[in-house]
Parts: sequence; structure tokens; C-alpha cells
Amino acid sequence: MAWFGARSFTTVNRVMNESNPVFALQTRPLGHQNTRMVLRYAAAAENSYLFQDWESIQLILGAVFFSYLLFGTLEGKVTLALALVMIVITALQRFGVSPALANAGGVLDYLAPANAAAERARFWLLHSAYLGCDALKLGAGIVMLALILRHGRSVDPVNQLDLVDKANHRHVNW
Repeated sequence: MAWFGARSFTTVNRVMNESNPVFALQTRPLGHQNTRMVLRYAAAAENSYLFQDWESIQLILGAVFFSYLLFGTLEGKVTLALALVMIVITALQRFGVSPALANAGGVLDYLAPANAAAERARFWLLHSAYLGCDALKLGAGIVMLALILRHGRSVDPVNQLDLVDKANHRHVNW
């Protein structure tokens, strides 16, 4: 998603520089700068929707994975806590950072130069918070993976029984 987000803004430059003659004719009344602003706004809006959809998918997948760890495995509290932390971070991104980032990014090109510096600083702060949340999720995922792989587990540990028919267990007292 990060690659797509960065790539969509380079698409604006590509469309502006390599546009077909019909596009150039249709956008001539707007002017070069206004056409660029409109295309950047459209790219920012599309990025916002895609990132928020991806975060919603992550929340669903995280809930399914947490349920599997809780009810389908013998994982410990630390692994479950890490999975829950990842879900909470994703929820913070989805409902806190992403909407604010979309609002800040959508108006950057339309602000007066005097107001643009403060809003641009706010945008980059939110962008850094978003990237920090992703880095925290990645770190928690790596630690959780290491914990899961560290434990040598048999295929079916619940149904694994110790046999009583050993040489030193021949006699059974009732």
C-alpha cells in the first residue's frame, strides 16, 4: 500500500507530461497548475479510500487470527497479547490517524501560502504517526512469529498421550 500511495502521485506527473492531445485540450481552460492540483486531489482521495479499506481488512484478518490463536492453539499470553496489540494499533490507524491524515492531505494544494506551512507540518506529523504505527505492527508481528516458531510443537499436542504399557508400569493398583 505504501508503494501504491507513493506511486499514485508520480502518476499525476506522468499524466501531465505524457498526456494525449484530447486531455490537453480539455484541461487547457483550467491551466497547467489547476489541472495538477485537481489530479493530485483525486490521487489523494483515492489513496485515502484504499488505505482505509486496507485497514478494515487488516482488522477483520486480525480478529480472525486472534480468534484462531485463542481457541485453536495452545499459544501463551504473550503471543495473544501481541496479536491483540496489533489489532489495537490497526484500529488506532483506521479510526484516528487515517481520517485526520486524509483531511490534512486533501487541502494542502488549496491553502494560501501563509497557512500551508502549518498544515504541511501537521500532515507530515500524521504521516509519521501512520508510519510509526506500521513499524510497531511489523515489530510486534516479528516478535510474535519468533515466539511461535521458537516452541517446538507436535502436530496434535492435545491428543498426544503417554502410553502406560511400559516395562516399569506393568502392575496397576486399583
